Amino acid sequence: MRYISIKSFLLLVVLSLVLAACQPAATPTQAPQPTQPPAQATQPPQPTTAPEPTTPALPQPTIQLPEVDPASVSGDIYAAGSSTVYPLAEKIAELFKAEGFTGNLKIDSIGSGAGFERFCKTGETDIANASRKIKDSEVEACKNIGRTPVEFRIGTDALAVVIHPDNDWATNLTVEELAKLFSNEVTNWNEVNPAWPNQPIKRYSPGTDSGTFDYFVEAVMQPTFGKDKAKEAILKAANIQFSEDDNVLVQGVVGDRYAIGYFGFAYYEENKDKLKDASINGIAPTFDTVEGGEYPLARPLFIYSDAAIMQAKPQVAAFINFFLMNVNDVIEEVGYFPASAAALDGARQAWLNAMAAEVELVLVLPPVDPASVSGDIYAAGSSTVYPLAEKIAELFKAEGFTGNLKIDSIGSGAGFERFCKTGETDIANASRKIKDSEVEACKNIGRTPVEFRIGTDALAVVIHPDNDWATNLTVEELAKLFSNEVTNWNEVNPAWPNQPIKRYSPGTDSGTFDYFVEAVMQPTFGKDKAKEAILKAANIQFSEDDNVLVQGVVGDRYAIGYFGFAYYEENKDKLKDASINGIAPTFDTVEGGEYPLARPLFIYSDAAIMQAKPQVAAFINFFLMNVNDVIEEVGYFPASTTALNQAKQNWLDAMK
Repeated sequence: MRYISIKSFLLLVVLSLVLAACQPAATPTQAPQPTQPPAQATQPPQPTTAPEPTTPALPQPTIQLPEVDPASVSGDIYAAGSSTVYPLAEKIAELFKAEGFTGNLKIDSIGSGAGFERFCKTGETDIANASRKIKDSEVEACKNIGRTPVEFRIGTDALAVVIHPDNDWATNLTVEELAKLFSNEVTNWNEVNPAWPNQPIKRYSPGTDSGTFDYFVEAVMQPTFGKDKAKEAILKAANIQFSEDDNVLVQGVVGDRYAIGYFGFAYYEENKDKLKDASINGIAPTFDTVEGGEYPLARPLFIYSDAAIMQAKPQVAAFINFFLMNVNDVIEEVGYFPASAAALDGARQAWLNAMAAEVELVLVLPPVDPASVSGDIYAAGSSTVYPLAEKIAELFKAEGFTGNLKIDSIGSGAGFERFCKTGETDIANASRKIKDSEVEACKNIGRTPVEFRIGTDALAVVIHPDNDWATNLTVEELAKLFSNEVTNWNEVNPAWPNQPIKRYSPGTDSGTFDYFVEAVMQPTFGKDKAKEAILKAANIQFSEDDNVLVQGVVGDRYAIGYFGFAYYEENKDKLKDASINGIAPTFDTVEGGEYPLARPLFIYSDAAIMQAKPQVAAFINFFLMNVNDVIEEVGYFPASTTALNQAKQNWLDAMK
């Protein structure tokens, strides 16, 4: 392996990604596929018997960094911070040294806050290890010494709440009980639960400079005591010992039957032969419960550096690269949980950005020549995805496709019905994720949906150009305007006209409708009544044809409607868009996550279809490789590089 400059490796990286497409994946991401085309399947495919994995498959990032040869790297590297990150950083450091690093690599375990102080105030360190995100005040301190922190997500930790092995009363705690046990409100166990012993609680906590302490205060203490009193409650608790050394906490709990403590899961794993872990809300910390989002006390882990440091000290850049490329090989062994593929891709992209800001690595699919492709392709679904799919189809035909390509605009739900129930289509276009019931319907006809993220849409809320009262709406006002609770505008705001609201909505089979119910109606009316509220609204017209909605709003000063941003862009010379919570939908506000009504766009297919019908695979490949060239022209917003890379990886997996 060699450590090479950013300018030298770009071509090699892209080439390696293409070559990787031809290699078997380390971990399959799709269920076994039927060997015959789905149209011929009369029975759902039978599951094959496979050995049960001992732990969940690790997420597979798609972005690769240049190879590093630690033996060719020298110089000093100094990292300090979180005691939780410490064992993981130490493990990576051991590997780095074992592979030949000849410099000095020092890692101090001093707590996240102290780590940021050394990185941002005194400027002593090259890397800050952290079990929480950096605070605004710490970013400002970094700025004062000319540093701009670059964040690298490296994994996930679950806090373990530990008790003495002889403790048989507190084996399952609620978050509220846990908060009280660490508060100044109680001294003895039986003050939390009368069935528990009338004995003083001996409490052991990481030090106040630790990210573990900060996280515990936020996740456990605040829900019970509120933001203002949460920290005070634990700081003033009786019989509490704080320490930045988690081994001190372990020994404290081991030595007293009436003790309770908390720290990173890795330290429990190291000491589980002499400690007991308490479940929280009935859920114990395991790889399954943390990865599945069930365990309540899980948190991300990070390392931070600075682009100028990484460029001036190649040994630091090399170590961070090595960390990001090897962390998933050791993280479970240390006792933590892997970050998602998307999060790790984000960290790797951050490394690339720090080393050369203009670089954005993109996964490359094998080239497609549409002129050499023939056969039928049939797609149906979302009216929102339709103009984007049509644009790609036009390009595909313009470059020589000689077959028949049909795309129907019928709404996401109807599209999934044709794909998953009747099996008529090769591709389902959708402005929402596929539902479990639709996946099950697909399974019944021998199909396993493969998801491809293609972009992002923002819903535009549109009004008549002469409407000068509803130019800026809150989400709650918007929900009421589309509900059966009001008929006239002034019932929402007395300053608005005493005139009937004319409402225009996409049809109930549309993903746009589903998204509006979820994002707008549910926060005000609740999950059970949200859909009913809009369906029973007076003066409302539903249509799967967004042009009908446009014409409805154009024709009435007291009308209001909503649909995909692309349709507003097409008609903005005759419509006005309302801001939501003070934010108008623009490329900047959607990309920056500020605009409240944005949603992902997808197409779905099936591996067996793609393998049996190469024209379908070719069209999806062409779609993913060209979508960002046209998406803004159509009026939508690009998916992130990570999301589009994942879609391309899904294509590669489906074609194996």
